[in-house]
Amino acid sequence: MQQLSYPEKLRFMNRDLLKWIAVFFMGIGHFLLYTANELHYCGLSGPVLKFFIMMEYCAPPVFFFFISEGYRYTHSKKDYFIRLLVMTLVTQIPYVLYHTYRQNHTVSFDIMMLLTNWNVIATLLLGFAAVAVWDSTMQPALKAAGIVLCCAAGYFTEWSGTGVLMILLFYVFREHPWIRLSAYELLMLIYVLSMNGFSVLGLNWLLLLVFSLPIIIITLFYNGKKGHFPKLSQYFFYFFYPAHLLLIYIVKLLYRA
Repeated sequence: MQQLSYPEKLRFMNRDLLKWIAVFFMGIGHFLLYTANELHYCGLSGPVLKFFIMMEYCAPPVFFFFISEGYRYTHSKKDYFIRLLVMTLVTQIPYVLYHTYRQNHTVSFDIMMLLTNWNVIATLLLGFAAVAVWDSTMQPALKAAGIVLCCAAGYFTEWSGTGVLMILLFYVFREHPWIRLSAYELLMLIYVLSMNGFSVLGLNWLLLLVFSLPIIIITLFYNGKKGHFPKLSQYFFYFFYPAHLLLIYIVKLLYRA
């Protein structure tokens, strides 16, 4: 990683610390957002509740970034890909249960969602595949076709092709943090604009700021180190996502009972 021209002591955040922070805000944000009707916001005031719900959007960019880092440093790209594939399949069951109940308020299993609406770990998987295509020795035309295919497949995942492109640009500009930051901000601006019909009127600038926060922190404070318990953290982060979706689903079922 290219070193930035400011004091080394400011780069105090390692990989695991960033992931733990992302997991905290994702877990709290999802729980508050999707159990609000049952638990009545857990007694939190409006601004506090809104803060935690908005901050959960900081989590995906952090994990997208570390997929690009994982590809760069893993000893076995094949094993890494297989782990992501397995966790994609494992996560899809609680993901479908959770979203089916949230949308329809019925205890059912949506087969169509199972096949066409994949969880965010599938986005990580396709982003990893896009980086592998970029890093391959294929002809440029084949590389472009492969990356387009990954992005097109990303349409059926939680973050669509945007997440796949985000992982790819994190890898492509890995040695140029300021270019990486600029490219990310441009991609996020396009993403937020697309959510608003490509109109700046009524644009959700707060959401854009929240999306910007993690990569700014990574650019300024990430030191490139793993952390104290890399193996524990690695597997915890894999299983936390499906586990917290299942927990929310169970809470909603218990409240209904």
